[in-house]
Amino acid sequence: MKMMVENVVCAGCSLLCDDVDVEVEGSSIIKTWGTCSHGDARLRGLQLNRLDKALVNGDRVDVDKAIDELAEMLKSAKRPLIYGGECSSNAAVELALRIAEKLGAYYDAPSSICRVLIPLQEELGVRGSRLEEVLDEADFVIYWGVSVADTHLRHASRYAVMPRGSVAKMGRESRIVASIDVRESMSMRIAQHGVVIDLCSDAEVARAIADLIDGRAPSLRADVARQLAFLVSDVKRASFVAMFVGSGVLRCGKGEEGVKAILKLAEKLGARCKCSVHPMAENVNSYGQARAVWRALKACSPYDFKEKRPAEPIHALASREAVDFVLAVNSDVLAQIPLEASKKLRGKVACTTELKSVTQAHSRVAIPVKVLGVEAGGTVTRTDGVDVELRPFVVNREVLSEEEVLSRLLALI
Repeated sequence: MKMMVENVVCAGCSLLCDDVDVEVEGSSIIKTWGTCSHGDARLRGLQLNRLDKALVNGDRVDVDKAIDELAEMLKSAKRPLIYGGECSSNAAVELALRIAEKLGAYYDAPSSICRVLIPLQEELGVRGSRLEEVLDEADFVIYWGVSVADTHLRHASRYAVMPRGSVAKMGRESRIVASIDVRESMSMRIAQHGVVIDLCSDAEVARAIADLIDGRAPSLRADVARQLAFLVSDVKRASFVAMFVGSGVLRCGKGEEGVKAILKLAEKLGARCKCSVHPMAENVNSYGQARAVWRALKACSPYDFKEKRPAEPIHALASREAVDFVLAVNSDVLAQIPLEASKKLRGKVACTTELKSVTQAHSRVAIPVKVLGVEAGGTVTRTDGVDVELRPFVVNREVLSEEEVLSRLLALI
């Protein structure tokens, strides 16, 4: 029997759009309305690639046996590592951290702009605003190191550029848009200022904009300096500048320097007008994962619970064989780290997972979990730091939620 479910929160990306309608038949999603292609692919494509049964060394087993086996593997490991959480609920991330702490394990997650930006925002006191506030008031929007036309497909149309707000009454006509990136991206098509910069020059460009605001000539290529001069002439007239910073700033080893310079620029703009800085979170709960770690540890970097200090990232630990077992929490770790490092982890990995993946295929234990936001509920954090409650609308009694699996693991180790 077909059923229409209205105002579903889409977990296709970190925008968590709450105006999506879906048509459900049994446990299958037949059609969606209001989604972008990313959201539609997540909602309708999940049935195509599900792991439907727990596996231990490739054999199908009862989930109770799989959880028991995984608990024993974690307890017998000398230097385990818990990885992931960017696609899990906030409660699941907190459980993963508690497991890592109880084991004296390492903890790490995929590289994210949120993990760099959150500590620096705390240090410098530069904050973000709710997306609804940007919609209402922002008259100058800067996309830096991100092409939302490729990554967050409804960002411009739903929140930052196109919609009419209480102050930006004419929507697109009330706003000026700048896109700063190392390539000519799709987002530059909606920008009055499309600035292509050199790789790893984000800090230099941010300082150049600050110099231009103060009336000083920047030390940059003539063509970039000219483009930035036009940008600054417009930004000086703005009443609310909203800056959206993406993972492109992290493309080289100067990522933290670049983010800090952008925040310093925002601080300078904040003395002239309202200014906010937002991370463009890469995955549905990249922000929530980073914030949970920051709250628990006052650090967003990889962490060693045994030594109680920051640690090297997983690929460095794996390369020198400093870890002997990895639990991937709904994260495809073997596909995310360099090939040489992933080879070192073959036969040393287990996972909880919604879908079949490279990591699942090479896991000693693979435990399927309910799909977050479809079959399982939970709180996640939108890319502007707002907590959003996901509510399930499809019933799946065949598998447990990730929170249930991690809770049982925590009790067993």
